[in-house]
Formats: sequence, C-alpha cells, structure tokens
Amino acid sequence: MIASWASKSLPDYQREKYAVVTLVDCRPLLDPVLPSNHAGFYHSAILNTHDVGGETLWELANKNYTAFVNAMKNNKHFTDMSDLNYLMCKAIENPGLTPSSSLRTALISVFEDPVFDDSTEMHEEIGLEDYVGCASAHGVGPSIAIFDTIRNGKLDCICVYPSPLHSREQMQGLVDDMKRILVEGCNIENQHIEP
Repeated sequence: MIASWASKSLPDYQREKYAVVTLVDCRPLLDPVLPSNHAGFYHSAILNTHDVGGETLWELANKNYTAFVNAMKNNKHFTDMSDLNYLMCKAIENPGLTPSSSLRTALISVFEDPVFDDSTEMHEEIGLEDYVGCASAHGVGPSIAIFDTIRNGKLDCICVYPSPLHSREQMQGLVDDMKRILVEGCNIENQHIEP
C-alpha cells in the first residue's frame, strides 16, 4: 500500500484509501473440521480498507494486523460473505463503478496463512529446478495478488496482476519499491532494537 501511495508522488498529508482482501482458509473452522488437503475451495475473504499516507511500514503493518484480527474475532469472514458476493456480482454487472472500469475491487489480495514447502529433496530427485504455485480468478478481483511461500526456509513471493490493466514495467517498478520499503523498514526497526 505504501508503494502504491508513493508511486503517486503525493504530499505526506494527502491520504489515499486502499482495500485489502485477506483470504481465510475456513476448513479448520468448519464442523466437522476438514483436513488441509481436503479437495475444494474453502476460502472466505475479509475486506478491509485503510487510509494510507505518511506512516511508516510498521505503523501501517500494525494497523493492518489489528484490523484483520478484530475482523476475525467478529467472524467477519462468515458474516460478510453474502455482502461480498453481492458486491462482486454488482461489479460484474456494472464495471463502470470500479476504477477505470477495470473490475478491480481492491488493491491487493493476500492469504491469511503462509504456505511452507520443504520439498527440495523430492524436487531434486525428479529434476525439478523451479516452479510457481498460484491460483487465478478471472473477471472481478484485486489489482495484485501476492502468493507467499516459505520455501526451504526462505521467503518466496509471487505477484500476479491483470494485463493489460497493468504493464510488466509498472508492476516491476511497484515490486522494486515494495522490496526497498521492506528493506528500509526492517533496517530502521533493527536500529531501534540494537543497544
């Protein structure tokens, strides 16, 4: 969100509203509980909007996290399901209501829980050097989807975006800004921790 806001070169006092969709795996919340490998799509979504402008990475991260935790405590992923479905249908029927008639309903979508993948040995056995895992929904949805995986102890992120709404150059610039903001934010945080 900070990278998107910064790309507009706005003054610090001018804030922009951004929506974030967090996909929640509902299998462990059902009765009976479904195992994580149960086939099917059992995700719901929590939509939160945030005013962005001038705050630090960690201030925004804390605001984001607090809003998400409060939404989960209030079962928003279940209670808002019909509202979200209604809004998605209205966006499909009336694309002109979305920014640039793009059918984009949020800036970004992320998953609640990271995926852990420690299958290097198996991949080496079959000769697999690299792969990408993500899902795509055509039609209405967010501008950017981030699929994060902890692969063999390292963070591996995939950024999926609709084309031609966004160009490869535009997205590369945004991802470069995101990396810079994360590195700078972590360096500042580490300076506060050191004695």
